[in-house]
Amino acid sequence: MTLFGAEEVLPSGNEASLSGAALREQADRAVDELSAAVGEDPETLRKRLLKLVNHAGLGDCDDHELREVLRELRICALEGGGVYRKRLKRITQVDRPQGIGRLPRPRSVKSAAAAGACGLCGDAYATGDLIGRSPFTPGVPYEQMGWQCWHCLVDRRQQPRRRDVLLRFFHALFAGAEGVGLNAHECAVILQWLTEEPALENCKPWIADPLENTLVRLRASIVDQRPTTWLSAQTAHTIVAVLQEAPAAAATTASDSDTLAALVQHLAEWATNPAAVPSAQYGTGWRYRQKLLSLTTHPTVLSRQGGPFHLFQCRVSATGQLVETD
Repeated sequence: MTLFGAEEVLPSGNEASLSGAALREQADRAVDELSAAVGEDPETLRKRLLKLVNHAGLGDCDDHELREVLRELRICALEGGGVYRKRLKRITQVDRPQGIGRLPRPRSVKSAAAAGACGLCGDAYATGDLIGRSPFTPGVPYEQMGWQCWHCLVDRRQQPRRRDVLLRFFHALFAGAEGVGLNAHECAVILQWLTEEPALENCKPWIADPLENTLVRLRASIVDQRPTTWLSAQTAHTIVAVLQEAPAAAATTASDSDTLAALVQHLAEWATNPAAVPSAQYGTGWRYRQKLLSLTTHPTVLSRQGGPFHLFQCRVSATGQLVETD
């Protein structure tokens, strides 16, 4: 028997099948049930709960947060006693990298109430792992990411993996940006990938759109530790095509290869429109690409996450000083 005393109030694990108003209604009911069970005023309990997601009210929570709220309520109900006082606390101390690898301060951070998958890279995280949400200002074309693993939330620009750079390419091209901005750490990753196999210079994509000048710019960015080096959208397409020709290497993980294959697939789908998405209804920009992504017949880690996501860019002041990322 749980504190709720009624399985229909918080049936185990059903939050994934709910969304929108139904999910919010269940969260409201669950708060009321727990408050009655522990003898705490519902509004006081809501304030405790909302510290986890850093919102003023449940009405401000999106589906990702409401599902996590329900998981927390379930734990509090099952464990009983004063557990809810210990669990429903905000984590405020977050050590972030300094300099060009710094990402904005997370909007909320908490220990995962249940195992899940990162809303950006798709990696699994375990119960108890630190996860969080990035700050987000609503506005097209970007959408909000779900709960992110610690690497994507804090470390991905300081210690980028190959797939982290591919994710920057994907979401910039998805959004229709004119270029992709990489910091010096990310430039080092893509430079190594492009140069570890000399034969890549003879592949068709490289010959059609030579990358020698791009390599010079990447090396200069690394030496100068530049916060941002812009690569054009065309150069990004060429790099992706060249990397597709790269042989297997020890530095390329299975996840890197999967992300690259997914990126190649979706770029091709956006170019060929296999689902016959009508341009009269969706145009040819990010809404068209978003619709095609949702209709893909071969779902990937990229299509499952959706987007496009704003992955933040370092800014430099007029005096050349590094300022908070945007």
